[in-house]
Amino acid sequence: MTRRLYRGLIRLHPASFRREFEAELLWIFDEMSATGVARLFTDGLLSLVRQWVIRQGIWKAIAAATGGFLYISFALKIAS
Repeated sequence: MTRRLYRGLIRLHPASFRREFEAELLWIFDEMSATGVARLFTDGLLSLVRQWVIRQGIWKAIAAATGGFLYISFALKIAS
């Protein structure tokens, strides 16, 4: 059951990441399943965020929005 959940977590990653690392991640999961897999799930979730933000360019939108917000905040502060 937990392996199926972990495999589902891997499937949420971008296709290029899955092609390169899926077999290895599942092998590590199988090796670690006797000692506990909570750390693997945490790492998988963090990896999911990193892969979608960095590889898909979402970081550019986040950076632009943050920069715009800071610019407006400082402009309003100076104007008042």
